[in-house]
Amino acid sequence: MHLIDINDGSLSCTNGQGEVVYDQPSIAYFDGQNLLFGHAALANVKSQPQACASQYMGRLSDETLASPLGKALNHADLIFHHLKNMTALADIEECAFLIPAYFSNEQLQLLLGIAQAAGLKPSGFINSGLAHQRASKQGNDFHLFDIGLRQGQLSSVQLSETMLVNSSIANFDSLGLFSIVDTWLQEIANVFLDSIRFDPLHSATTEQQAFDQVLSWIDQGQIPQDARISVDIDGYSRSAEINTTQLTSQLAQQIDQLGLTDATHLVITPRAAKIPKLVELLESRVASLTVATSSNYFEQARTLAQTFEPGQIDRLNAHSISDSSGPINQPQMTNNSRSTAALAEQVDRKSATHLLGDLAATPVEDRSFEAFLDQDGLLRPNVQVLVNDQPASQARLKHGDQVLFAGNSWLAIHAE
Repeated sequence: MHLIDINDGSLSCTNGQGEVVYDQPSIAYFDGQNLLFGHAALANVKSQPQACASQYMGRLSDETLASPLGKALNHADLIFHHLKNMTALADIEECAFLIPAYFSNEQLQLLLGIAQAAGLKPSGFINSGLAHQRASKQGNDFHLFDIGLRQGQLSSVQLSETMLVNSSIANFDSLGLFSIVDTWLQEIANVFLDSIRFDPLHSATTEQQAFDQVLSWIDQGQIPQDARISVDIDGYSRSAEINTTQLTSQLAQQIDQLGLTDATHLVITPRAAKIPKLVELLESRVASLTVATSSNYFEQARTLAQTFEPGQIDRLNAHSISDSSGPINQPQMTNNSRSTAALAEQVDRKSATHLLGDLAATPVEDRSFEAFLDQDGLLRPNVQVLVNDQPASQARLKHGDQVLFAGNSWLAIHAE
């Protein structure tokens, strides 16, 4: 079974042997002909911002894009195409998803439909904090901090009687990777203006160059002692020496908003730990801190995923433990973690406005569906259409319905 880790920071996947078969940032870019994802999109995020989107994984919705990216009209389209990009590079079918604790059950119903439309066969969803238990060396209670592209996420993992529960605390928009980098870029621009009267952020081309260099510091996990930023414009190179102390001070102000006064032990993800000086700053604010490792994370997630019942898609946001040392017993579902199909019936699902197919989301009134939908987007009577693998029982499709007709399938979604 493959494990797919999906969040605001990246889409990654490991195979049954624990080998990483896909790992790309959660960002998309349309180059005029094709949708590109991950690092290829990051290389254009400042130079072509209107052709990029980077909130679709973190928000996990069918929200309409401000500007369409090719045939992708909304966030659901981009999630679908990013999953297809992953499956085109790796042979993936049976899988389990690792998800942030803040994802709602309704969001997971949408993700389930998109994943199935992309050819995946999910067995369940695991709150990612549970897979970081081994990183906590101070008992079972800890806080987990992760940094995505657009937001930082803080969640808690706490022992409640015999259950270890992972719950969301808060998301911080100003603590995403882009916010941190943008703050540093503004400081860098001030240095350029003071020293050589040139603003590298005035041009999209030079801003992308500066962005790429700051991103390389983060990839390396440190800022060089003799840090310099150089940009090329009209064949001339301009550079400035950067005061790293000032960058650290800016980062310290940003993480103060976390409010970690109640955190006795903090676990941070490997992605967050790569932000230069972040570990050092957080260590001064908590009693103890551990940087998680990807190998332990996916190993524990695999153990949790093996407990999913065949044919039943569940969400795991808690599991039982045998004693305070934390070895894993058979995970148990809490009351709000029943199958996503059952959960979908508990929420007031909106009427479908679009059908999501292989390429894009199409309005239900579109005449390409006239064989089974009328001009108002209602199912025609006496037409053999399956909705959620059953004969249709009502005329109006609802958000999250899986529709099958004449060998073709769609996910019904609601777009505002």
